[in-house]
Amino acid sequence: MISLPRSINGHRCHAYALIWVLVTVALLFWSGCASRNYGSLKHSQEVAQAFETYHVFKDHRYYYLNQENTPYAVVAVKNSYRIDSVMWREFDPQGGKLEKIVDLVKEFSGSSSFTYGSYLRDAQNNPVGYWYSKLQMTGLKVDNESRLVSISTPTPWLRDDDRVHGPGVGIGIGSGGSGIGIRF
Repeated sequence: MISLPRSINGHRCHAYALIWVLVTVALLFWSGCASRNYGSLKHSQEVAQAFETYHVFKDHRYYYLNQENTPYAVVAVKNSYRIDSVMWREFDPQGGKLEKIVDLVKEFSGSSSFTYGSYLRDAQNNPVGYWYSKLQMTGLKVDNESRLVSISTPTPWLRDDDRVHGPGVGIGIGSGGSGIGIRF
């Protein structure tokens, strides 16, 4: 047990207790992050070309991000894996559906001027699927035990246009959840 020094007015004790709590929380958070199954992307022109020629990867499930008429990304994950998220919708790549989704993903005027393809890899660098989008993936977690894939991206559909980042000046006034905002 760690004993904290005392002082006459108690302020030093509170400061040491706060530092001890913050360090403990940081260590717990860090140890939790270290045990996660974070995956990675390996960019590939061949994967991009496969999507652009509407190649259907055998034994893979297909998902698009957002809505069918405004998809921001398309992925194919091995049949043994799945994406469990309301933002990712599974679809059948046959019958022209893959062509429609890929063409709409290419048309999206997002944060990048080009659409890229990548291999999806688990923490052990094993392939689990393929990625195609203009969005930057901000996180990939592959749980090999539950066979779940979690993908994090920016959320351009929450903006009033398709720009994830863009030029301009913004002015905001207000506090407590209310205020005035102007964007030029």
